[in-house]
Amino acid sequence: MKIGFVLHQYPPRFSTGTEIYAHRLALLLRSQDHDVRVFTNEPDARQSTPFRLEDEPADGVPVRRLTFLDGLAPNHALSSYYNVFLGKAFGDWLDQTAPDVVHIFHMLGIGLSAVEECRARGIPVYVQLMDYWFLCPTVQLLRHDGSLCDGPAPDACMQCLAPQDYGYQTLRLFSQREDFIEAPPPGPGLIDVNHEHVSLRRAALVGRTQFIRETLQGADALIAPSRFIKGLFASHGYDERHMLHLPYGVDAPAEPIRPVPVGGRGQVSFGFFGSVNPQKGLEVLVSAFRECTADRLRLVVRGNMSHFPKYATRVRGLAETDARVLFQGPYAHDGLAGALSAIDVLVVPSVWYENTPFVVLEAFSAGRPVIASDLGGLSELVHDGVNGASFTAGDPGALMDVLKRFQDDPELLGRLASGIEPVRTLHQNAQEFVALWQASRPTAGASR
Repeated sequence: MKIGFVLHQYPPRFSTGTEIYAHRLALLLRSQDHDVRVFTNEPDARQSTPFRLEDEPADGVPVRRLTFLDGLAPNHALSSYYNVFLGKAFGDWLDQTAPDVVHIFHMLGIGLSAVEECRARGIPVYVQLMDYWFLCPTVQLLRHDGSLCDGPAPDACMQCLAPQDYGYQTLRLFSQREDFIEAPPPGPGLIDVNHEHVSLRRAALVGRTQFIRETLQGADALIAPSRFIKGLFASHGYDERHMLHLPYGVDAPAEPIRPVPVGGRGQVSFGFFGSVNPQKGLEVLVSAFRECTADRLRLVVRGNMSHFPKYATRVRGLAETDARVLFQGPYAHDGLAGALSAIDVLVVPSVWYENTPFVVLEAFSAGRPVIASDLGGLSELVHDGVNGASFTAGDPGALMDVLKRFQDDPELLGRLASGIEPVRTLHQNAQEFVALWQASRPTAGASR
């Protein structure tokens, strides 16, 4: 099959969970004689390139990279999720590559016109629900004060967006005036809304949720990696019959992994792997660990401390001079096996609604139990007392109690490790996708 992948950014310059997952899936499918090609956004942090289209492969995978300066669009609130100009660039790529099917992992920086361009050509298109961007303009369903958000509301969204974007600051101020006149929300075509006037920018934000939901109905199906995210989207008006629950798969460890110790009172190493930012909850973990005085417990932090420097400094300050807490920096994905071998238990203390963190599946694949907060899709993966332990999100005291269980019960680590079930592999995941895509292909002789 000729398969088109679409996502918001791509290796080698970007390598978080979504990008690595899509790239490894592309490499695997190409090794099985499928022709996978990628269309991706290539953000320019310096904002120095107004527009660029560039073909630059990654490990042999053909990649069309698009750079577009947000300021070129008259209505930023609209272009953040729908941009006809970028849709035209994507449509040209579709005409050149003629894929049998398109699988969209993320549309940030590309927009919903990608779905329309596929439908206009009769190309089957599937959309993966990787996070909450379709519901939340800031992606994470967290309010500006860090509390959990139930879902989009225009005024609340502006309160979250304003600190990040001067345009939304002015929009919020003008829309609070008594003489402000509401414009109708965007409808088919959106041409009337694509204007810089403040009332039309607000209209684009007000109409965002409904427009995205209606446009996604044009996809062949939405792929939900967790039951949690499927239920969440259903609660916001998405048709459950249009969503398929299809969990992720991950690569098996590239090299042998040290088995966890069974019994005894040796050292127990806990690990935090991931982004060092407020929503990942490292501060909760370090606070909890500091209250555990046992010498045989150790915490290894593997993550980039430079992306959120103020937060990272605060976390380091909490650790103070505790020699049991080790900040070892990020790891390359090909070094994951070694990083997992160096710990016994993974801790995921997130304070936002995780979907399905790849690192949890990778830890299970390496035979490592997981301690996780009780939010989002984490509760589907981590079963307390079976393959790990759960605790109340954001509560250092509750997490401290869990950590102490490993100190007090030398047999706990071995029991939890033995409760880990086999993890779906990336190969199995690829087979499921191929079966889905092939079932949607037009029959021989049928016109697109």
